[in-house]
Amino acid sequence: MQFRPHRYRTEFPAVLSTPMGKLKVTINDVNETGALITLPETLARGHKVEMVVLNHRISGIVQWALRGKCGVTFRPHLSIAQVDVLRYKQGGNLTARHRTMNYAEMR
Repeated sequence: MQFRPHRYRTEFPAVLSTPMGKLKVTINDVNETGALITLPETLARGHKVEMVVLNHRISGIVQWALRGKCGVTFRPHLSIAQVDVLRYKQGGNLTARHRTMNYAEMR
C-alpha cells in the first residue's frame, strides 16, 4: 500500500474551468500532486479541469467526485511556490501568533 504525500489544509477561493463552464470553487487541501475541491456542481470522474494561479495555468484530472466535492490530480505536478500560494487561508485566528519572547538563543 502506498500513501499519498501530506496535504495542507486551506480555504483558497478559485475559478475552475470545466467541460460545463467556469465554476467558483474552494480548494480545501492541497499538495504538489493534487487537491480536494468543494464546488457547487458535481463533476464526473475523468473530467479535465484548469485554473489560473499567479499567471500559471494549473491543469488536472478529476479522480473522484461525490456530493459537491472532488479530488483532482495535477498534470504536471505543482511547484513548491504554487503550493505555498494555494496554502493561503482566508480569515484564520489572528490572536494565535508566533511569539519569540522568552526564548533564549542557543549557541
